Amino acid sequence: MSMPSFRQPRLLPCAAAVFLGACSSAPTHYHSLTPIHQTISPSSPGTIVCTPDATGPTSPEPKPTGTVLLAHLAVPVEADRMQLLLHQTPTRLSVYETERWAAPLADQMSLILIDNLRNALPDLSITSDPLLIGTGTPLQLNMKIEELDALAGTEATVRAQWRLSVRDDAASQTGTCTARQPLRSTGIDELVLAWSRALADISSALAASIQHRTGSSVSQK
Repeated sequence: MSMPSFRQPRLLPCAAAVFLGACSSAPTHYHSLTPIHQTISPSSPGTIVCTPDATGPTSPEPKPTGTVLLAHLAVPVEADRMQLLLHQTPTRLSVYETERWAAPLADQMSLILIDNLRNALPDLSITSDPLLIGTGTPLQLNMKIEELDALAGTEATVRAQWRLSVRDDAASQTGTCTARQPLRSTGIDELVLAWSRALADISSALAASIQHRTGSSVSQK
């Protein structure tokens, strides 16, 4: 007597397909800051507050050439990652695993700052490459981004401390600028654009200090 044959139900492949579909990861989006050209006076809808510090009396400084060297730019430790990070509430931070920077943040901010300053100060050579400063003495710019943050759906903030000097042992001019931009939504694209606008406002304020230091003309755009 032959035993009846039974076919294996095709439930396992179906279940696996459903499981894999449910567990497939969300697409990763890559973002970059963008240069925003404006005049010395910030024209964006946000606010900016700058506090210049006293110039430190040290050894006499030589007259700077028409070159500004971005010698160093640092970003906050918590923001120095490829994933975007912001506050969901005043006390809770969120890291967006699928919303990432297209390039390291410090590199992006250096390029954006240089581009904005070149537009605002067309008579000056602005660079971060020491090999491009020539034989003269450049005006050195050191910058520390102390805060790159946002409260979702409310506002984005960039706070930067800067130092201008001709030599490390010469008189230096320092200051701090805090720029805030409103957020009309909780979208990441809106956030990155708001940070770009805030950095543009800081660039404009910094350009005014560089203009005063070097006597250069400014863009009339």
